[in-house]
Amino acid sequence: MKIFDISPDIFSARLYGSDTAPHLTAVSRMRDGAEYNLSDITMCLHTGAHIDSPLHFVENGVSVGEMDMDKFIGECHVASAKGPITAEWVERNMPWNCKKLLIKCGGNGYLMDNAVFEICRFNIDLVGIDALSVAHESNEGPVHRELMYNNIAILEGIDLENVDDGEYFLFAAPVKAKSAEAAPCRAVLIKGLTATD
Repeated sequence: MKIFDISPDIFSARLYGSDTAPHLTAVSRMRDGAEYNLSDITMCLHTGAHIDSPLHFVENGVSVGEMDMDKFIGECHVASAKGPITAEWVERNMPWNCKKLLIKCGGNGYLMDNAVFEICRFNIDLVGIDALSVAHESNEGPVHRELMYNNIAILEGIDLENVDDGEYFLFAAPVKAKSAEAAPCRAVLIKGLTATD
């Protein structure tokens, strides 16, 4: 069994647009005479590896803390892509029994509308990408909403640089935050582990 950490460090992760950069504030430090170290953190919830919930683009959508946990844990398929991801790419690269799809594009890919419609035909639980967003900046709303209306969780900001295409077991459970539209997660892939009843 081999474990791949596909979560970038939040303090060095790329940021989307004007998102708030992570900042660690020391509350108490042992070097200053305190009995323990204690810190606060301020950051955008969409930093590094994170899950988008329907609430991100749907006014009365489900928050990240209310999403089903089985969407983030289970067998998944990793497939490489270059540039914009089309319906044709989905047809060629997504197995029919796939429930979770991670797209490896080196941070430069995004889903075209026709790719989203094709993905939704597969009745999957989750789509992830190693880019800042599953959508091009000019088409964020339509792509996110189509996936969300089809009950597909979105995992963004992962790092697949050291991961080969193929089958894995994914664990990408977000921090439980019942009123939030997104939450960071520690995403990992496991090779050589088969889910059993």
